[in-house]
Amino acid sequence: MFEIEKNIPIPKRIFGKWDDLASKMEVGDSVLFEKTNEASAFYLAAKRLGKKTTQRKINGKIRCWLIE
Repeated sequence: MFEIEKNIPIPKRIFGKWDDLASKMEVGDSVLFEKTNEASAFYLAAKRLGKKTTQRKINGKIRCWLIE
């Protein structure tokens, strides 16, 4: 049988290195990525944290800036 428990806090999700990186960044900071999939993963991590980014392809690499 299962027991119903109340007031158990939900642990914060830990998504990994991209969430950690995005959480440490301030508006105006940028990161240069070698691979498109890394830039995409970073974008999604920032979005999960409620942050906005923009990115540009420069010399075959992708630079992502935190804008909000």
